[in-house]
Amino acid sequence: ILHFRHAERDKWIDVEMYDALESDVHNNGLNDSRYAENDYFAQAVCLNERGIIQARAMGEHLKNIKFPIGNVLSSVSCRSRQTANLAFGGHDSLHRILVHKGPYNETLKMRTKNLIDFYQSIKIEKNLNTIVSAHNSVISCEILINKNCPWDFSLEEGGFYIISKSDKGLILEYEFHNFINFIRVFYKR
Repeated sequence: ILHFRHAERDKWIDVEMYDALESDVHNNGLNDSRYAENDYFAQAVCLNERGIIQARAMGEHLKNIKFPIGNVLSSVSCRSRQTANLAFGGHDSLHRILVHKGPYNETLKMRTKNLIDFYQSIKIEKNLNTIVSAHNSVISCEILINKNCPWDFSLEEGGFYIISKSDKGLILEYEFHNFINFIRVFYKR
């Protein structure tokens, strides 16, 4: 499972308020969205101009290296959906559990259990990469079984973690803090 942080958005200090509008204040169903790109708060939660370019460039690089993409799961948030659409050719499903913890009144224990259950239930297709387009704070040491979990658990926009599943739990295999750390491997001079 490749867990990507969405591409760049403008930094709004009260983004959680707008994320709650998008993920919860609507009549579109639990795992759907208000589609903020069509609403008054689009600038608060969607990709900015640089993020759109970043996501498109990621997609172009992935296409160039013939990166095998399977199932694409996305947070319901505009910036995650836009990243999935521009970088990975779309998304197969939306999931409210993939929204960062900011807008929700939940215990760490409950959030951890829900995320572990969700990631363990993700179907993996042989020879294809399962993509999750979500947020920085979704993955944390609490959901992983690694003994040496990184102290600074954060990604730059477009960075991603490689996570594997086992009978014992979820394992962080590798972190590409920035997308360039991954893609430069494919370009030799």
